[in-house]
Amino acid sequence: MRKYFRSVHFSFVVLLAILFGSCAPARYVRPLAKGKTVATATFGGPLIKYSGMTIPVPLLGVAAAHGYKDDLTGFAGLHATSLFFGVLQIDAGVVKGLRKPDRWIPGISVSPVANLMLDKWAGKFSFFPQADVNAYWNYGKQNHYCYIGLSNWFDLHTTRAEGEPQTKHWLPVIQAGNVYVRKKMEYTLELKYIAPNYSSRDLVVPYIAPGQNGAIGLYIGVTRKF
Repeated sequence: MRKYFRSVHFSFVVLLAILFGSCAPARYVRPLAKGKTVATATFGGPLIKYSGMTIPVPLLGVAAAHGYKDDLTGFAGLHATSLFFGVLQIDAGVVKGLRKPDRWIPGISVSPVANLMLDKWAGKFSFFPQADVNAYWNYGKQNHYCYIGLSNWFDLHTTRAEGEPQTKHWLPVIQAGNVYVRKKMEYTLELKYIAPNYSSRDLVVPYIAPGQNGAIGLYIGVTRKF
């Protein structure tokens, strides 16, 4: 029974980890200038009905990034909500700028990410690769920017809870946001359409979404520059 519980728990936590990870806002879209370092806190998640209101799931995350080149930024993050459930979940990756924006022509960046998860209850480790591509536009004297992009999560597991086959290995997330830039701070507002290829019955709770697929997410982020 204990072995069964651990297996089911781990499969459930794997799904939570994918949702928590993919439900986090984009870590960094525009590469930092060389030598610049920032720290970020994010809050928000998929929209749900609670006590008659529509609210985002209160997911919390923290991250830090450093610009190694003007077109290459490295970052790492911790999912605090997963940690509360006994799962150490971290992510690490880079943001590579492919081109800078020029008026109405957007800048393009790509971001390969490694998502690592350790469940202390089941004693299991998992790895989820991720690949994002974003287009962004600078505007205003403070160089604010807005963006749209596609985040791609990949589940390499072959089975789900109770040995059920895992038939969906790709979880796409469509994202759009705006970053308001100040001298020492940045403030992010982001909207996501999470897992449009998943029906509501495949997800953990009935999220708010168009039709019966996926979930709509809303997030805020605060970044401190150093």
